Amino acid sequence: MARWTRRSLLRTAGVAGLGGFAGCSTSLPGVPPPKPRVNVQLNRFEPDRLVIDPGETVTWWDIETLKHTVTAYEGRIPDEADYFASGGFDSEVAVRAEQSDSGLLDPGDRFDHRFTVPGHYHYYCVPHEDFDTMAGTIVVRTPDGEIPPPPEVVQPDTDHVVQMGPLDFFPEELTVRPGESVGWVNGTGIAHSVTGEDGGQAIPEGDSREFPEDGEYFASGGFDSAEAAVEDWYRVRKGDILPGEPFVHTFQEPGTYPYVCLLHVLNMRGTVTVRDL
Repeated sequence: MARWTRRSLLRTAGVAGLGGFAGCSTSLPGVPPPKPRVNVQLNRFEPDRLVIDPGETVTWWDIETLKHTVTAYEGRIPDEADYFASGGFDSEVAVRAEQSDSGLLDPGDRFDHRFTVPGHYHYYCVPHEDFDTMAGTIVVRTPDGEIPPPPEVVQPDTDHVVQMGPLDFFPEELTVRPGESVGWVNGTGIAHSVTGEDGGQAIPEGDSREFPEDGEYFASGGFDSAEAAVEDWYRVRKGDILPGEPFVHTFQEPGTYPYVCLLHVLNMRGTVTVRDL
């Protein structure tokens, strides 16, 4: 049985960092299912944003030679909505606990879900989540035909703010004074973390990017080490920074603090340097 392990996902991230294998995928022939429909091909969801009316059923159709999942981010769908995922899972925790091939769509397979609650629904493919193209959004109109507003992106009241894009931190390098605070904001529909590299073995190349000796460790999700953050990320995803919940940390000790997004370790790396300016 194929399993989605942390090692296999990090290996996939390495492939993605080299350009991936999207160009090697081959579309499969077949009779398309009725619309509204999302084609899963060339390592992307097409369209990646689909607007529908309440009560409509969306069909995802895997039309390439690779296996994919359709998995909702549990924290990124309306509170009143039913969870959805290929494989019939009732929660994202259940998806990650199973980590088997039961949720994978084989080439030519289809997955259907009926949407009834207006709002924005963000979803992804588990084995290719580190590809920014393998995340999508379903927007369900209100009964009056209006498009509901997206989740509010909260800007923190901090000394400095770092914005998180699909595959980047901006600014990537930041210099602050001792005692100043930094807030990280994720306004995308993609999962991101802020996880300090404390010189351990949990994160690739962690030994060359370690904290100052007296520096306080920081990570979204409140973890006290990179090892704890990594272990949780692939099981529960507690460290995901949501649009309405920025992550804030106040730096006290001078030095250079490296950090990464755990899902995009090769693309999203940042540093905060603390010194008297």
